[in-house]
Amino acid sequence: MKFDRKNSSPTQSDSQPEQSRSGERGQINDALRGRNYDEQANMLRPDGHRPATEERGEAEPGNKPKTAQVILSARKGGSPFSREFWQDLNVGHCWVDVVKPDGRKDSWGYTANNVRDFPRYQPWKSVEGRVLNPDGSRGATGTLNTAIDEDQLARGEAWARSAGNSYNLFGFGGGHSCATFAKGFYEEATGDSAPTGMFGALIANPNDLSTAMNKRAEQDAEKDGEQDGGGE
Repeated sequence: MKFDRKNSSPTQSDSQPEQSRSGERGQINDALRGRNYDEQANMLRPDGHRPATEERGEAEPGNKPKTAQVILSARKGGSPFSREFWQDLNVGHCWVDVVKPDGRKDSWGYTANNVRDFPRYQPWKSVEGRVLNPDGSRGATGTLNTAIDEDQLARGEAWARSAGNSYNLFGFGGGHSCATFAKGFYEEATGDSAPTGMFGALIANPNDLSTAMNKRAEQDAEKDGEQDGGGE
């Protein structure tokens, strides 16, 4: 059966959809001309609800560049079995240093409102505490530096602001010690667990956290050395 070329031209009803589509495209182009990306995206989004950033993929979790840093830091104190630990409150300290996406530095920590009034002979008791921002501590004996994005940093900072005003040296009764606060900030921001040793798994403290971070750093260095050496 031969194709009849005489009857192959489209009828008026067949050609109308194409003409209509062409006209619609022209109207859209005219409407979009001179508008910026967000204005164009808001006009074109199909369901009327999706934000323009989602259409660009920016709203998907994990898509933002990790331009910030959170640094979990600990400074060792005396042994909890020594007199200086209790009499001088040489308990060490934990805090978090952060580097913002624009390069600015900040720090967060937690402490008792009045350290001199801390109940040395009843150290399990909670007292009034407060968030330190900035913390300003130095002399860390162990650190853990992790890259995060701006949303993760904002999540950690929001968590820190809601930490409350109850200080407990051991983190009992819903109170924070400097160690539980620093670990909480780090874990909220990164989504990863902070390193810990056997004692630190029971009671977070600067000595254990410092040792655990240094041990992880050694393990990471060994892994990097094996990769550089081809695993030999």
